[in-house]
Amino acid sequence: MNIQNTNQLTSGHVKALVYGLSGAGKTSSFGTLPTGTLVISAEGGLMPLIGKGVHFIDIAKSDDGAVLTDPAQRIARLSEIFKWLHAGCPDAKGKPTGAYRNVCLDSLTEVSQLLVQKLNKDFPDRKDSFPMWGEYTKVMLSIVKSFRDLPYNVFMSVLAEPDKDETGKRFIGMDVAGSMSRKLGQYFDLVLYVHVDAEGTRSFITRSTDTIQCKDRSGKLEAKEPADLGALVLKIMGPGAPGGDKK
Repeated sequence: MNIQNTNQLTSGHVKALVYGLSGAGKTSSFGTLPTGTLVISAEGGLMPLIGKGVHFIDIAKSDDGAVLTDPAQRIARLSEIFKWLHAGCPDAKGKPTGAYRNVCLDSLTEVSQLLVQKLNKDFPDRKDSFPMWGEYTKVMLSIVKSFRDLPYNVFMSVLAEPDKDETGKRFIGMDVAGSMSRKLGQYFDLVLYVHVDAEGTRSFITRSTDTIQCKDRSGKLEAKEPADLGALVLKIMGPGAPGGDKK
């Protein structure tokens, strides 16, 4: 029997969900990661990263630049990108390059909307609503887990939206369709809420409150941290950790 000791374990990679209201700075935070970062853009909202030299792939375009307008095509494109990342980012000759250490998916809100649009076409009859939502949950969960489990530091963004529970208590939820909105945070080691104060300074909240859901399984973060993902990776993984060194 192979008995091991937890002192031999390492953190491996950072797996984080970043959520906040529109314009709070979710996409901007990806620009704080060092060279070796790839952003997968599902919503075309990369203006905050202009001039920062960040590599990205737009799922609305094929490799030859053709515009993909159908939701099914974009979901398929996302699958292609996953397979390429899983294979180690091979070059044109099929040789793995290991070009990236940080992968960012921006955003799960848009992916969720695309998936619903696709499935509405696949299940056009109202009586198929139940199996449609069952398929949605299965596919959406597969997307989240598949990208999360890639051998990189993985960051996913999601739009926050005001919500309320069955008692009428208000809180800030996550804007993805179906029951996934309540479950999404459980699939990540870090759940970071982007807070913007009255002066416009952004920070990450790492502890849950009555109105927001946050998490820090590393136990190494303060309740409020600067909105710098590169610094957070260094703090959690230590100096020299892949994906945490500065540009």
